[in-house]
Amino acid sequence: MRSRITTGPAPAVLQASVTPVLLLVAAGCLASPLVHPRAAEELRRGYAHLEAGDAERAEVAFEHALEFAPDLPEGWNGLGVVARGREDDVTARKRFAHAVRLAPDFAEGHANLGEALLALDRPAEAVGELRAALRIDPDLAAARQNLARALLRQGLADAPGRAARWREARREYLHLLEAVPDSPAAHTDLAFMDYVAGRFAAAERGYRRATELAPSPDRLLGLCLSLVRLGRCGEAVAACDRCLALDPAAEACRVSRRGAEACAD
Repeated sequence: MRSRITTGPAPAVLQASVTPVLLLVAAGCLASPLVHPRAAEELRRGYAHLEAGDAERAEVAFEHALEFAPDLPEGWNGLGVVARGREDDVTARKRFAHAVRLAPDFAEGHANLGEALLALDRPAEAVGELRAALRIDPDLAAARQNLARALLRQGLADAPGRAARWREARREYLHLLEAVPDSPAAHTDLAFMDYVAGRFAAAERGYRRATELAPSPDRLLGLCLSLVRLGRCGEAVAACDRCLALDPAAEACRVSRRGAEACAD
């Protein structure tokens, strides 16, 4: 009775988790020693305010820094981070683009511009910016993750070109796991691609590892669906139960649980 569950994890599962890495990319930016000392001081204050969760104070600090040094790319980058945190993606893109025009070798600026473009559903442009960031600094894990997701999203939108895009995406995820072996996002997205390709055993392993690292309703749903495809329906019921324990309103888990329970009978 496995045919009762025919749908896989929704693409929105991976799209929804792109944004949290933005601040991690931006927070390490420091001004050059040649920058006006007051601008550098305000820049440091701006990032400290961001880390403390005070976006309004951060915005004022970055604006104050730019009064001393109008062409300070880190200041424009900081304003972009503030806009992105408010989900004002258009303004964020403009600010990040201005930052990299001022400093073409600004890796974090390219990474943040790529992330903003991805949020605006412009994955092809995002790929270019994220590759630029990684050429400058191959160790930017957040840029690597977003590059992989941009390629994955391109493959979702382009069925004829999916295989090639997803091969590229897979390589980027594996590069990410070399740097961050316990990245739940990388394990989740690799499992998603395996599921769509019909590699259900690999998908089950990936979703299981992701749920061990950071359980979430989406990951547990993927695990449940993969287990059903493998005929391990009792385990699938347990995975869906864990999903509903985390989020009782997760309708996809509730529906999948009924199917898993029916297939277990």
